[in-house]
Amino acid sequence: MWDLNRLRVWRAVVATGSVVDAARSLNFTPATVSQHITTLQKSLGVPLYRRSGRGIEITEFGKRLAEESGEVFASVTKLDDLVESFRSVSRPRMRIAAFTSFNARLLPGIIESVARDHPNLRFDIQLNEPAKVRRSHCLIEIRSEVPQEGEIHLPEMTRVPLFDDDYRVVVSERHEFAGLDSVPFKDLEDQPWVDYDLWSGPTSKVVDLACAAAGFERRNFAASEDDFAALALVSSDLAITVLPRLSTLQLPPGLVAVGLTDPVPMRRVVMHVRERDAHLPHVRAFVTAAEAVVAAHLDRTAL
Repeated sequence: MWDLNRLRVWRAVVATGSVVDAARSLNFTPATVSQHITTLQKSLGVPLYRRSGRGIEITEFGKRLAEESGEVFASVTKLDDLVESFRSVSRPRMRIAAFTSFNARLLPGIIESVARDHPNLRFDIQLNEPAKVRRSHCLIEIRSEVPQEGEIHLPEMTRVPLFDDDYRVVVSERHEFAGLDSVPFKDLEDQPWVDYDLWSGPTSKVVDLACAAAGFERRNFAASEDDFAALALVSSDLAITVLPRLSTLQLPPGLVAVGLTDPVPMRRVVMHVRERDAHLPHVRAFVTAAEAVVAAHLDRTAL
């Protein structure tokens, strides 16, 4: 009767209040979430929800099921920790969660350094985008922060700031900005934009704050959660986008990244290390390697 994955999906629906919001938090499609909860309801034979307009109304049983099942998942987590503690005796495992550009540009150099001294170490690399996703079983989390909103501290993890990452405007090589050294942010006001962050995460919030500081709201021509699709539109000279410098280091052909002034948007890249494992040699090696690779990156990209 009990399918833990479907039960986990149902708890997300109750917590968020809707199928659409649960899909966003789980990084699923609404259709997938609907299929899971429909199948769960049929298997239980008791109504979990009723259709109400374009949404759903959760029954009292549905609410109680979500609440009481919390102990089940707490027990499952303990079992996962037990298995992991015995599995790591023979082969240690390092789970890392980060955003796409960090995984592509900086993580390989860090892992290369760690693997030299820990050849038996297994690396599991995950995305923690959108920002609502929390990979609580990971040893290392790399996240973006909005400096104006203050520091973010994850439970049972130590926060280690890595670097501040400035933003640049990305345009087609045919665009009027392409030959410039820098562009005042105000000059972007009348440009059509591609919004590449549908989840309104920290990376996008930094851009919104810069727009507010320059006295305008961006005019989105298109929006996409796929970076490749967004950059394809920019390459066709249909729109511009504004990306952190780290994301602009290896742009596809036909694109140019130009500096920004007045203001210069800036995000903070931060590493979080699980406290109970911070003493382990391979975790210490990762922290040391991350700081070294970041320092080298800053030297290469210095203006």
